[in-house]
Amino acid sequence: MLKQLPKQSRIVYLLIYLFAGLYVLRVGPTFYPDSYAFIDMAINRSPVYSVFLKCFTLIFGDAFAFPTLIVQYLLMVFATHFLLSTLYKSLKLHSYTVLFFQLTFLANAIIWYHSVTRILSESLAFPLVIIFVAYLFTAIKYNSFSSLLKAIGVLFLLQFNRGQFIVFIPIVLLIGIYLMYNTKKIKIGVLSIALLILIPIFSSFSERVYNKIVINQYKNYAMTYVHFISAPFFVANSENVSLFKTEEEKDFFRRTFNRLESKRLTLEMSTEDDEAPYVFFERNFTKICNATIHEYNRDFYAAKGLNEYEQQYKVDELTSSMFLPLLKANLKSWVKHVKRSFIKGVGGRIVLLILFFILACSSWLFIKSKDYRFVFLALAIVLKFSNNLIIAMVVHSIGRYTFYFDWIIFAALILLFNPLFKKYSKLN
Repeated sequence: MLKQLPKQSRIVYLLIYLFAGLYVLRVGPTFYPDSYAFIDMAINRSPVYSVFLKCFTLIFGDAFAFPTLIVQYLLMVFATHFLLSTLYKSLKLHSYTVLFFQLTFLANAIIWYHSVTRILSESLAFPLVIIFVAYLFTAIKYNSFSSLLKAIGVLFLLQFNRGQFIVFIPIVLLIGIYLMYNTKKIKIGVLSIALLILIPIFSSFSERVYNKIVINQYKNYAMTYVHFISAPFFVANSENVSLFKTEEEKDFFRRTFNRLESKRLTLEMSTEDDEAPYVFFERNFTKICNATIHEYNRDFYAAKGLNEYEQQYKVDELTSSMFLPLLKANLKSWVKHVKRSFIKGVGGRIVLLILFFILACSSWLFIKSKDYRFVFLALAIVLKFSNNLIIAMVVHSIGRYTFYFDWIIFAALILLFNPLFKKYSKLN
């Protein structure tokens, strides 16, 4: 693509990357409490990012931060260039459109949410998301199973890096079925779908192997259900203890719920404050999930003589078995909670309506014109909605989990003006 851009646009394109890189270096690496968990290769943190950081700490020792930052930025540059090259070829973008797209993606990663400068797993996840979108769009545009298989490979890395991206599997599955129908290539279609369905199994196995290598424990220690059960615990009531069959589960519920009540962290108690229940939950999420459901129960099992790995596994095991009964008993309250979280995560009701409008218009305009600009927008919005939905269900809607598609509305405007840029160029 770079060689095909006009000379002036090519220079501007390279200068944008240069100045963005200088800005990243000026900001410098930013550390958070989770950063140190990744550095220490904590058992409940992303193996992908932990290994990524380990490479830098082994090579550079305590001076690893800036080399990590530089590589994170270069990965973002590569991903952005890859997607822009894909769109330039597939949609015949004008050079101005390319530059505006470039600015939008970099702004999303560097200014709106500083993913590039954070020593956190999203610094890898965002470039992978962009590459994933590029492969998925190419698969649809050209009925390409080759691109679909590459998208599945990237999705495995994404899901292994941040579990939230497992939600993309049904979308890719539908695209795989669509390609099979269009191309009549049954064998490679079945292979693609099989690989896609096996991603959670591959990921679980890989995590077990990673834990075996690092801590000599062939088990998974992710906090998936600790997070999942936080909202059901928040909307529960003391009578829900009758839902559970084993004494161990009943004791876990009583102990945890009584602790939440004593700290005034239940839905019933949140209504006594002026703020909305969801806002209360978001503000107190770490107290509900991390401090109470997780750490408080780990301390309980520590007092029983369990080591740190046994504590973690026990809490994961019990929250996993207790999640569905607690969810079913409080489904109505939970759905309301998730709905509020989803709307907030998207950006509010107005942004949600705008995105639905773009999605509806894109679908209709593609049917009418077969213009793949609208397929790209529709794909991005569906991916955004699915990501925001799982985040609303599991934790709460903050930028760290939802920023990956903040560029969509700007992309819609940029693509809308692409024909005008072309027309202007012809007139001049």
